Amino acid sequence: MKKLILTGYEPFNGFELNPSAELAKSFDGREFGKLQVRGIVLPLDYTDAFRVLEPEIDGLRPEVVLCCGQASRAAITIERIAVNAVNLLKEDNYGNIPESDVIMADAPAAYFSSIDPHPIVELLKTEGIPAQVSYHAGTYGCNWILFRVLHKIAGEGLSTKATFVHVPPLPEQAIEKNRADLANMPLRDQIRAIELIIGAL
Repeated sequence: MKKLILTGYEPFNGFELNPSAELAKSFDGREFGKLQVRGIVLPLDYTDAFRVLEPEIDGLRPEVVLCCGQASRAAITIERIAVNAVNLLKEDNYGNIPESDVIMADAPAAYFSSIDPHPIVELLKTEGIPAQVSYHAGTYGCNWILFRVLHKIAGEGLSTKATFVHVPPLPEQAIEKNRADLANMPLRDQIRAIELIIGAL
């Protein structure tokens, strides 16, 4: 059976939850046609996140790597590009800050994701789920992990396709922080969105 790796990040910014972690846990072991999902919760750690993910890619040789993370956006956003840059002003969960704002000195300035987000976004909207194409995954852990994945795929000539999906915070997080202005989406709707994305692949 072919494999799909679905990653999420552990909670950050003082939140007790991260919807992407809940998605990774929810989908681990599920099957969609000929695809079996391996869900992985990554540490938000510049030292260890890719060290956790890379052996899974090497071992499973997945058809798809679908990375997920939380963003304060009111829609599911599918990333089109990863840039070779990282923010030096924001620590990861373990106090690490990269030594350079260039992720990999010997790599291109950017990679396009190998999954066209446009038809998937249209499908999500047709199903009543707010969705958009995004052209900037930020300069924190989300862009960083997508760039590392795309660089590995390009450098090793893998047939694996990959992209990044940003999901909104959960309503529980808005309640936790007493933030009426925090964009959010229930986990059930996010699960449905990921089901549709995987189905479209």
